[in-house]
Amino acid sequence: MGKLNMTRRSFIKTAVVSASAAALVGAGTSTVALADDDKAAASGGEIKKIRSCCRGCGKVECGVWVYVQDGKVIRTEGDEDCYLTMGNHCSKGQASIQAAYHPDRIKYPMKRTNPKGDDDPGWTRISWEEAYQTIADNILEITEKYGNESTFTWCGTGRQWCMQSDAGMALLLFGSPNIVAAYQVCKGPRHFASRIDNVQAWSWSEVINHSTKFVQWATEQSQSNYDDAARTVVDVARCADAFISVDPRLTNLGRTAKYWLPIRPGTDSALALGWCHLILKNDLCDLQFLKRWSNSPFIVVPDMEPTGYMEAVQNGGYPYQYQTRLLTEADIDPKMVDWEIEGEGDPQRYLVYDQLNERWTYWQAHPEVGGAHWEGEEWKKSTSYFDQDLSRLRDDESKKPGKVYDLSEFDPLIDPALYGEFDVTLKDGSTHKGRPVFDIWAEYLEQFTPEAVSKITTVDAKLIEDSCLEWATRDDPRIPNGGINYGLAIEHHGNSTQNCRAIMACCAMVGAIDTPGGQRGATNGWTTQSGPTSMYPGADGGSNPDAFVRAPFFGLYNRIAGYEKFPMLYWYAVWADCNSVMEYAHRDENAPYKIHGGMIGSGDHMNMANASYNWEALLMQDFMFEANLWHSPTSGAVDILLPVCHWTEMNAQRIAQGSGGSFSLCVRAVDPPGECKSDPLYFLELAPYFQVPCSTDPEDPYWEKAMKETGKPIDILALEYECLDAEHGGGCAPYDSWEEFAAAYQEHGTWNMKEVFPDDWGSYRRYEIGQAYRKAPHQQVVKLDINIPGFPTPTMKHELWATSIESHFPNGSDGPEVTPGFRTEALPYYVEGIHSPVRDPQLYEEYPISCITGRRIPVYFHSEHRQLPWCRELWPVPRMEINPETAAELGIEQGDWCWIESPWGKVRQTADLFYGIRPGMINAEHQWWYPELAQADKGFELSCINCIVDRTAQDKYNGSSNVRGYPVKVYKATEENSPNGNPIPCGNDGTQIICEASDPRLKLWTIGGEGVCPDNFGD
Repeated sequence: MGKLNMTRRSFIKTAVVSASAAALVGAGTSTVALADDDKAAASGGEIKKIRSCCRGCGKVECGVWVYVQDGKVIRTEGDEDCYLTMGNHCSKGQASIQAAYHPDRIKYPMKRTNPKGDDDPGWTRISWEEAYQTIADNILEITEKYGNESTFTWCGTGRQWCMQSDAGMALLLFGSPNIVAAYQVCKGPRHFASRIDNVQAWSWSEVINHSTKFVQWATEQSQSNYDDAARTVVDVARCADAFISVDPRLTNLGRTAKYWLPIRPGTDSALALGWCHLILKNDLCDLQFLKRWSNSPFIVVPDMEPTGYMEAVQNGGYPYQYQTRLLTEADIDPKMVDWEIEGEGDPQRYLVYDQLNERWTYWQAHPEVGGAHWEGEEWKKSTSYFDQDLSRLRDDESKKPGKVYDLSEFDPLIDPALYGEFDVTLKDGSTHKGRPVFDIWAEYLEQFTPEAVSKITTVDAKLIEDSCLEWATRDDPRIPNGGINYGLAIEHHGNSTQNCRAIMACCAMVGAIDTPGGQRGATNGWTTQSGPTSMYPGADGGSNPDAFVRAPFFGLYNRIAGYEKFPMLYWYAVWADCNSVMEYAHRDENAPYKIHGGMIGSGDHMNMANASYNWEALLMQDFMFEANLWHSPTSGAVDILLPVCHWTEMNAQRIAQGSGGSFSLCVRAVDPPGECKSDPLYFLELAPYFQVPCSTDPEDPYWEKAMKETGKPIDILALEYECLDAEHGGGCAPYDSWEEFAAAYQEHGTWNMKEVFPDDWGSYRRYEIGQAYRKAPHQQVVKLDINIPGFPTPTMKHELWATSIESHFPNGSDGPEVTPGFRTEALPYYVEGIHSPVRDPQLYEEYPISCITGRRIPVYFHSEHRQLPWCRELWPVPRMEINPETAAELGIEQGDWCWIESPWGKVRQTADLFYGIRPGMINAEHQWWYPELAQADKGFELSCINCIVDRTAQDKYNGSSNVRGYPVKVYKATEENSPNGNPIPCGNDGTQIICEASDPRLKLWTIGGEGVCPDNFGD
């Protein structure tokens, strides 16, 4: 296949054709396709080559070419010119053609005629109008009877067009705060923790930069394509001077690591604190960053009652009572300082002891232009920088260097103390002792020696020390060697927030915050990732609560499910706790209220909490509907099914969710089958049935006038607003129409926002130039005039001492002891996992094996692709990794079906003997179900590992589920201990699942096959 070579003349010609057929983009085949260099096949018409971005998974946005002949996709391949992915196109992406033309796709709206949970649902085809009216009638009836909060939505995946549409449905159409999102266990805890510490989503590290020392912690992107393409990660690991892998199991990429730290599951924060100890002990701290840009020198007065004010908004959340033991001007006797205090003093002036001038001084944290500065200092945007070193990048990677701003000096010169004890006099005349945050932190770290951490984590002490020093000792004195690329496995333990904060503390101590290869955060560029919800006033996360997307339901957020157990859910205002929603849906007598209905889109009930308990709750609902491509397990519990588009059938924008800096377009290549609609389209069409406007124009609330005037469908108009209409609060891409934007993408390909916005995404240490003060959501349209230094936290510093946690948990019970009788959870801390063998040894007497889950399978994306023949024949059954020594003790051999049993349930998976996992531990696969089974639940309870988790084991701050590191027992499945006398799982009617590549049923799923679902009403 020849590379795309297009003259300016031919490009302009194509663009003109695109513009003349603008109305067809939303209703027909793409008009921006370019003729392929090869001759069209003799048996068909011209082959067209359309540049798009793959969504075969919900993670990295791989650049691809889609080949179309006679209105059908015939193949896809990687776009070699996409700098982010360099032609990478994994098995999931290449199998997309089988997904698009799968015989079991849902093609028409349908309603159930038999009871929910019945293996024969009796689906009947209906019109979209009937579906919309039925949905609105039932949801509105529920809200009128029981209140808006009695409904919920459940969304999943990283495909923003569906994830944001489904989330927006709860807030905007149902008027409910109850969004259940896979985000709660995937990225969300990291973003939750980074919002606490500095900026939403700055947990992401800039892998693509090729750090000299690459740390991959609790993730394996060579298999998952998570945020960065597999090829990128492999290249980065290969080129690094040292590659460090932290993982309980030996991963595919980890086998090439210089250091592999096989940590005991759930002890990540202990290891991170051990690294912090070593950084401090070996004088590797970035003292300038800690003193100038963190709250490390702020003074803690342990025996002072917390004081504060009503924090209007922090980083896009909701008002809460801010209270802290950090000393402010409002707390002290005016005689204690040598400046004049006005009135009662400023609660946003934080005191610091200047050891250079031997006096008190302050940092003023007023979050407006000119309001944030040190005493006597006028903040000025830094102009001192050096160019980023790109010598390690491949020739075909983006070579645009970023501007790395130097850390600024104090002016006038001061030296904030990080250690010491100081006398403090409060307003009431009482005297107290105060200590800098860092002094308390350093004292806490003393216990985390390599030897002590080795006992906790079971990692060799010398390995802990050597790996840490390799990473933390700078090669270039101006910048750290890189950040820590940490993944979602640490989010799946009962201490996810503090796990994430401990790792972020490592990065802050060496200064790897917004540095090349450091904790860089989410890409900023032309648009947000908010989908159709971006059209509502306040979608930019501004500080005025009356302008929020959520404004109509502002008072409901203190009714968010789980708020009584997890008070910070109101502060975060992103998700409702899944387990709490399910309890309310079970009509638990202790629930604050009951949930009676809702919708599921792009997700399922198997991804968190206990899947069996969730299924029971779904069956109890008065009304449920689902938007999907397939009959999934959840479809057995819903009343209405809506057919949605595959990624080859729709238009969308995609800004990189991680730090890759890319901006791509998903360009519609073919018409969808039957009556399938994109998620944004059905969301927008459903809005009038709820009498909720879906436009920013009050005179055209449903885009009717705009559609008539332009001839464009509503989803294209909405997309143009989202990407191109900066004047009215939308995106700022420099194009006049979607057609022009899509045509430009055909020629240019993936854009690098570093090149487009050199003074924002193209700059590092943005807190120095006033570009880091951004509120949620984490990806926003670039603004080049923020001009507020620091971070969007209450102190406007990187918060080693987390004031938001302190405000909600002023007297922490689990954190380090600061003074006798007083503990704090404001600092990152370690606590044993909820069901660890140390914390719950009696449970391990009966269930002696530690179970971890969730490793990424190359051919699957969570619960997706089990019905795609190319994928299923490669990986037909779920595999449980087990060490051969443990297997021998249990009488288990390779390929045996085994029972995995916990106190909360049991399932079956096959044994995969693997020396890369320690004895006494297994690694099970997640979200398995069997689309070949003709029953309501599709057999998810046969093998879905989340059927055996303790649903009440959760992080105390964000509610994330403990789905890794819990006790189980494992034994061989036999005829005697298996239903139907068959160790291989079978359906309710005795039908055996597909368990080998030669199963003839796989042929039924090929393109043109008969399928296995009789109720699709397809053609």
